[in-house]
Amino acid sequence: MSIRRVNHVVLSVSDLEASTVFYRDVLGLELVSTLAAQDNWKEMRFFRAAGESSNHHDIAIIANATLPLPGWGQPSGPGMFHVAFEVGTITELENMGQRLKEAGALIDCVHQPMHLSVYARDPDGLALEIVWRTPNADWTYADLWRSPLDFQAAKQRWGATLATGSAAGEAT
Repeated sequence: MSIRRVNHVVLSVSDLEASTVFYRDVLGLELVSTLAAQDNWKEMRFFRAAGESSNHHDIAIIANATLPLPGWGQPSGPGMFHVAFEVGTITELENMGQRLKEAGALIDCVHQPMHLSVYARDPDGLALEIVWRTPNADWTYADLWRSPLDFQAAKQRWGATLATGSAAGEAT
């Protein structure tokens, strides 16, 4: 018996409404359910990739965060470094980067040997990565360099609409 994949992530947030707007309206996740607050349990909201996920939810948020996170690149206590979401094409990644920029959440755009990445922060400062998986034949484990992402060069190399990863039916 072995772990097959990540099923979902639950994030502690300080502002349930601001986080709902971010995950629903900026990232485009579908709000599928809400668990009302109870005696000693804060309200939770459950999201999944709209039309794409086979999970009940991919990410949930609970309004129980009380301490701020350190700034980007600053030391922090143990915990999640970031959560990554996958898109199907370079055009989708570029569009997501633009949406994050317009929302004031974009941090960086990076080319890595296994995927192209757009990094952002949610309203609480939690780090997110949106990835487009490069074709498996282009992966390397020997040189895990990072460089600035040039969307035009990437689209010339692989095409703007090449579907990879789960969008191409590849196992996760």
